[in-house]
Amino acid sequence: MAEKKITRKVISRAVAAKKTEQVEQPSADDVQKIVRTKKVCMFCQSKTIPIYTDIAVLRRFTTDRAKIVPKAKSSICSRHQRAVTRQIKYARHLALLPFTPRV
Repeated sequence: MAEKKITRKVISRAVAAKKTEQVEQPSADDVQKIVRTKKVCMFCQSKTIPIYTDIAVLRRFTTDRAKIVPKAKSSICSRHQRAVTRQIKYARHLALLPFTPRV
């Protein structure tokens, strides 16, 4: 049987350096334009707490498929995210919120 010859493409350091130079780094002006604003928790801002009887507020933190929205998308702090999750579960057990979406 004939053996297969394995060859590798060798890239010289000069070629590799040229490839890295082609990638442009953002200038200081571009970095300042990309500055993101800090998300503020609506409960901390209004100094309120989530409660299971306030269905309109709790619906804001559920998807159309009745799933609880994660903290990254809901833009509330971790303390209030845990409270919202707990209150949504209370409201579901009391039949104020659905467990599943309507079909």
